[in-house]
Amino acid sequence: MNFTDFTEKYNIQLNEQQLRAVRAVDGPVLLLAVPGSGKTTVLVSRLGYMIYCKGIRPERILTVTYTVAATKDMRQRFATRFGEELAGRLEFRTINGICARIIQYYGRRIGKTPFELVKDEKETTKMLVNICQEHGMGYPAESDLKNVRTLITYIKNMMLTDEELAQLGAELAEEINIAEIYQRYCRAMRENQWMDYDDQMIYAYRMLCKYPQILRHFQQSYRYFCVDEAQDTSKIQHAILALLASASGNLFMVGDEDQSIYGFRAAYPQALLDF
Repeated sequence: MNFTDFTEKYNIQLNEQQLRAVRAVDGPVLLLAVPGSGKTTVLVSRLGYMIYCKGIRPERILTVTYTVAATKDMRQRFATRFGEELAGRLEFRTINGICARIIQYYGRRIGKTPFELVKDEKETTKMLVNICQEHGMGYPAESDLKNVRTLITYIKNMMLTDEELAQLGAELAEEINIAEIYQRYCRAMRENQWMDYDDQMIYAYRMLCKYPQILRHFQQSYRYFCVDEAQDTSKIQHAILALLASASGNLFMVGDEDQSIYGFRAAYPQALLDF
């Protein structure tokens, strides 16, 4: 199907800049889009263009966005325009969704059951309270626990080295012994064979780095990567996506570095500027 037939059949009404983004399929592409500029419409239209005009199999395309709700919304928007059958062949996932697949695949290869994913923070609250008490926080209030969890998330998502963790610990020494709390928390999670959502990304990243055959499997499964809300993607998430896309180089990122709202959770809009 040529481009003119495609736009007419599916009623694609976009301006010149949006059409350029739709047709930019091969290689790394960054689309900076302010709120209300139609970025989701562009992304959905681009998926249709890739399939109908470029002949790319839907199964080879991975579309990543920030929340489960956003993946459902994008899938529905695609299905409304291009049909339910085709939408069912595309993959719309969160970054944790693809990390879960990496860990499961690794587990099947080595015949081992992965650590249990702790989906509710209440399950680890008692453990974290005890750790905080062990490190001089007395009985922590709910706000204290929230602060500790935020710092733990920040450390993992920013991929802090031991030296950087020590520096952060020194900066916060008068308020909280975060370096030791963090290390004890990680050890306790391993002892219980648990992982939280941040651990899920760390383990998936390590597997991709350590086992070339695991990375190769996912690189061969997906040849095109589309990332929505890229300004809210953390450093480790960018690292995972960069590994997956390194073989094909086909990485399409949509975002607005001025709209990042998850800085407290280590959103890394700088990656857009360094793209």
